[in-house]
Amino acid sequence: ESQDDVQWKNNIAACEKYEIPYGVYLYSYATTAEKARSEAAHVLRLLKGYRPELPVFYDLEESRISALGNRKILEIAKVFCDVITNAGYLYGTYANKNWFSNYLTDKWYDNYPKWIAQYNSSVTYKGTYDIWQYTDKGTVSGIKGSVDMNIAYVSFLRGDVNSDGKITAADARLALRFSAELENLTQTQQYKADMNDDSKVTAADAREILQKSAEVQ
Repeated sequence: ESQDDVQWKNNIAACEKYEIPYGVYLYSYATTAEKARSEAAHVLRLLKGYRPELPVFYDLEESRISALGNRKILEIAKVFCDVITNAGYLYGTYANKNWFSNYLTDKWYDNYPKWIAQYNSSVTYKGTYDIWQYTDKGTVSGIKGSVDMNIAYVSFLRGDVNSDGKITAADARLALRFSAELENLTQTQQYKADMNDDSKVTAADAREILQKSAEVQ
């Protein structure tokens, strides 16, 4: 508990109160699988009772971890991911361009949301990514000092299975087809289609998405 973010409760309470979509991330110092499990347990303790719309991002940038080599880093990331996803949350990886280019190179990372930090006028990383953190010198009304600024290229809206930024009957159809094993969905799509938080996608989820689409329209 001594390592908890002192603003955690205030921030998450405000997001819940004002219906602001939010996610979380943890800067990793884990050099072993056991330490990765401990970090995941730390996240789950704080998230108990909450359901973030955006992923739980694992921040892999620590120099002492890079010395372990890519295979060991992948093992650590998978351990953290397994604990998070088994608890019903969506995992994602956060890192800078150097890390994604040289250390997080396995195709496994492409199965989950990737959030890249490159403070530049454009991203020069050649791989895929879902969120770009383009500066740490941004300003936001009501916040003192500089803040990080980001652009999300996919929608994490619950029910928006096809990531087009809205909830429609097409999303319900995708969920229904997946439940009938007629369609493949990514981890992110499955998370967004799981409307009742039971860690699976069924016809009941498709029905709720369809109802949601009618409310939105």
